[in-house]
Amino acid sequence: MKNIVHTFSRDVVSSFLDSHPGTKIAFELMAALMMHRLYEQQWQEPTMIGFYMTPKYADILKKNTELNYDVFMEALASGIQENHQIDFVISTYDEKNGSHQEFQLKRFGMREEELDTDSLVTYLNNMWKKYSRTYAACLVAITDISQIDFPKVRDQLNKEMFPFGELLFIGVSRADQFIVAAVLPNEGWSAYDLRDVVR
Repeated sequence: MKNIVHTFSRDVVSSFLDSHPGTKIAFELMAALMMHRLYEQQWQEPTMIGFYMTPKYADILKKNTELNYDVFMEALASGIQENHQIDFVISTYDEKNGSHQEFQLKRFGMREEELDTDSLVTYLNNMWKKYSRTYAACLVAITDISQIDFPKVRDQLNKEMFPFGELLFIGVSRADQFIVAAVLPNEGWSAYDLRDVVR
């Protein structure tokens, strides 16, 4: 099967999320919007949000030269490849010479895991057993990001065995703010107004 990425503007993804709030990919779309904001600031270039599409919808989008809004909505609803190892891509408009980053999205603390730093470190240090080495970024969404001691995560993470090129965390710290924390390859964190993410 072909692996074809098609990119969409932030406005298209946000509009789709507004009109399809209960879709099964809503969580991935929200994470993509959050990362879009971060990477657009980091790269200081306009960026797009991409998804690996099924061959059928890749062909439809390729032929959609008039940028038909309804075709975009249908493609997002039905054309994203399910069970692909990459959940979304952030890329600059110049896809050949610009920048891009692929993301694998994980969730922590949303099921039965204990939401504490030691459990998170154990979870991360066992990833090499499940995933092949890749340059993609591992983006871990945490239900209560304030519970995590990120310096401890940094110190106890087995960086040589960690299978992803980047390690980032996202979580909502208050009703109106979300946090992005980075451990690999560089350390740091940023806070954003949640209203800026989806608009």
